[in-house]
Formats: sequence, C-alpha cells, structure tokens
Amino acid sequence: MINALRVGYSVLRYRGGIGQWAWAVNRVAGLGILLFLSLHIVDIFIAAFGPALFNELLFLYKGPAVRLLDVVLVFGLLYHGLNGLRLTLMDFKPSTARQHLTLFYIQIVIFLLLFIPASLAMLYEFYGLALGMLITAVVLALPIVVAAAASYLPFGNSDIAVSGGNYADALVRLSSSRGRPHSGFEFNMWLFMRVSGLLLIVLALVHMFILHFVISVEAITFQTVVARWTDPLQGAFWRMYDLLLLVFAFTHGVNGLRNVMDDYFHSPGWRAFLKIGLVLFWFLLIGMGMYVIFTFSPGTFPK
Repeated sequence: MINALRVGYSVLRYRGGIGQWAWAVNRVAGLGILLFLSLHIVDIFIAAFGPALFNELLFLYKGPAVRLLDVVLVFGLLYHGLNGLRLTLMDFKPSTARQHLTLFYIQIVIFLLLFIPASLAMLYEFYGLALGMLITAVVLALPIVVAAAASYLPFGNSDIAVSGGNYADALVRLSSSRGRPHSGFEFNMWLFMRVSGLLLIVLALVHMFILHFVISVEAITFQTVVARWTDPLQGAFWRMYDLLLLVFAFTHGVNGLRNVMDDYFHSPGWRAFLKIGLVLFWFLLIGMGMYVIFTFSPGTFPK
C-alpha cells in the first residue's frame, strides 16, 4: 500500500506529458472495469436463486446515482479499449510509434465521437439534456483537471520533467520489444492480453449497447435473462456469447491486476501470497459465472 501511494504521488509530480497521463487513465479505467465486472458476475450468479431475489436487487442498477456510474463505466470501456488498440498497433507495427502523438489524438477524437452521444443518451432519462451535458462535461474534464493540477500546483516537480530529446526515436527502438517477453508463460499472457483486448472491444461494447440502448436498463428483469438464454433460436448463441465475454474479460482484467501488483509489491513473499489469492479469486468468479450460464433453467423456479 505504501508503494502504491508513492507511485500515485510520483505520477502527480512527474511531468511525463501526454504519454504519462494516457498510461495513468488507462490503468485506472482498467481497474475500475475489473471491479464492475466482478460485481456483475456476482449479481448474475444471483439469478440462479430465482426471480424474487434477482428482481429485488435490480434496484441497484436503476437509480439515478447508478446512471452516473454507468457513464463512468462507458468512459472507462471506450478509453481503455481504444488506448489498448493504439498500444497494440505500436506493438505489432513498431514504425507507427513515430506517430504516437497523432495516433493518440485520433484515439481521443474517436473516443469523444462515441462517448458524448452515449453519455447524453444514458443521462437524458433521469437528468434531462442540460444537466446531462453538464455531467458529461464534468466526467470529461476530470482527468484534464488532475493533469493540469499536477503540472502547475506546488507538488509538480520541474526538475524531473521529460525533455523533448530523441524521445520519438527511442520509442521506436523500444517498441519492437516494449513489454514483450520472448517465450513461456509471460509471452503467452502478453499475447493473450492483445488478442483478448481486440475481441473485447466488440464483445463488451456490443453487450453494453444491447443492455443499455436496445433493451434499456429500466426494462431489465429476471425475464430478460430467461428470454436471452432460453430462446429456441438464439439461446445457445447468447449463452456462448456471455461465456466468451466472461472468460476473456475477467481473465484479461485479472492478468492486468497481476501486472499492477508487480509494479507495487516488490517483496517475493507478498507477491506470492497476492498471486495465489488472485488465482483463487479468478477460479471462484469464473466458476460462479460458468455455473449460472450452463445450469440456468427457469423451469426449476416456482411460477
């Protein structure tokens, strides 16, 4: 925890420019998505206990406060996905690292074109257009305000600012092996993170679009799950879709958390303890998700 606080403080003091803040927002977004996904697996698992309990707990998703969190979630999904796509491009085509700033600006434009209308649509029902626009602007401004504060408030440290130098050339040289293990488990996980990230851009965003814009959160009930998983024509497809989303998204997130732990915990004993806990956490929630996907049957519940 002390190491994590030191890293957080150093992020505020270190003036690394756009690259630093792109990394920081990406990491915070990834951890936030993992937290939401863990809670979502638990609430879907509750469907195995029948409609009464499941419908009672749905109020958590239908209040105005949760609509704010939904907007933050969409922010995280879009930013994390697009930023991951940019990094993957530079990993597999190192020459594009020379245009890393151009790629980042393109990423931001695409992000804004997707996030702003999605945010306004999600907020309109509870907050109206004017307040929805204000909330959207606040969410967008928050990382900018933090970055500006880090640059201009007293805890900023110009003594460790990054110089222009030959940064672009150095980035190109490093990109060919940037964070890429050469073999073994770490290489397989490195490759999995890139492949699963590309798949999740489609899987996660389509899932969110259907639930929030096609069905609507207000209309979701236990019967929504029944219709989705027991339809004679589409039931098998949606169960497989949700299984792929579960495995790819949760494994992607847990491995990302493992990498974060390596950054903040340097004691071999603590690392081993936390990684064992992380593996158990992965097995538990993957097992809960698979259980309800494979065994869910509305016929087992009383009418």
